Amino acid sequence: TMRPVRILCVCGSGTATSAMLAAKLQDVLEEHGYQLDSDETNPPGVPIAMMTNDWDLIAFTSPIEDDPGIPMLNATGFLVGINEDEFIEQLMDEVGKLDLSE
Repeated sequence: TMRPVRILCVCGSGTATSAMLAAKLQDVLEEHGYQLDSDETNPPGVPIAMMTNDWDLIAFTSPIEDDPGIPMLNATGFLVGINEDEFIEQLMDEVGKLDLSE
């Protein structure tokens, strides 16, 4: 069995936008046969979130100041429907590199 892909969604407010983003990510991942484990936060909340879970990726719509040490994907276009394919390609590329064995 595979564990879920763990993605931290980061937006300015840490609520509405990132919740929408998480829903869109879940749809894409499920289409490709993956499960999503996500949480939402704002940029200042990233360091704390990094301590509380072993995230695989960050999808952001607001800039993150400090490098969290994991791949970060700019999801602004994906969220509003611009260059979605490009984002999905990047996302699946990163997911493909992960060891998802339980």
